[in-house]
Amino acid sequence: MNELKAVLFDLDDTLFDHRYSSREGLKAVWKRYTCFHNITIDEFEQEYVKLLEKIHFSHVLFGKLTLEEARTERFKHAFLNQGVQVDYHTASNAAAIYRNKYKSQRRKVKGAEELVKALHKDYKIGVISNHTIAETKEKLHYLGYEEYLDSFTTAEEVGVPKPTPRIFRIALEKLEVKPSEAVMVGNSWDADIVGAHNLGIRCIWLNIYGETCPDPSRAVEIKSLGNTEKILRLIKRYSEH
Repeated sequence: MNELKAVLFDLDDTLFDHRYSSREGLKAVWKRYTCFHNITIDEFEQEYVKLLEKIHFSHVLFGKLTLEEARTERFKHAFLNQGVQVDYHTASNAAAIYRNKYKSQRRKVKGAEELVKALHKDYKIGVISNHTIAETKEKLHYLGYEEYLDSFTTAEEVGVPKPTPRIFRIALEKLEVKPSEAVMVGNSWDADIVGAHNLGIRCIWLNIYGETCPDPSRAVEIKSLGNTEKILRLIKRYSEH
């Protein structure tokens, strides 16, 4: 195994606490429109995530809809799921309520900045995101990660999302390292871990929500990024093997 030279990070729910911001946004919409009171906020979140994945990957990444248009489309379907048909203005207003609350509640994942800052002293740092170039760049800038990064790669830029091998290959090319010289840190088993492992990249799975690990042979599991020294020791061991 080659010496470790780079660490790749997922963005949403690995470095940036997307789920927290999203739930706060959904709570604001849920409170504003009584038709959503028939379901819990957890059920609302589950519905929204399904709509996000469906519309984002099929429309936004291929330029069929802007992020704002896609957000409006998602809430139009969210209303329909409750048996309510709304016009574009209402759906757009719900999307605006969500987005404004989302942006006001943005925060880093606990321990993420400290870890990235410490790693950057010895390794190249890259981010791989299944988002647009503009959204990824803005998040990284807002959260203050830019100064620690050597590159970032997005699904929009590459034309395919994780876990497709191509997005990982391009991220490695930017950092000028081989798969065996990198480790991937991410929260999504399917997108981050399976995708990286299939290319020969070593993996660390951030399992914040206590899920059952599908295959311990594919990744080392951690529960949080809060213990910087522990994770640095883990990555150092990768460097020594």
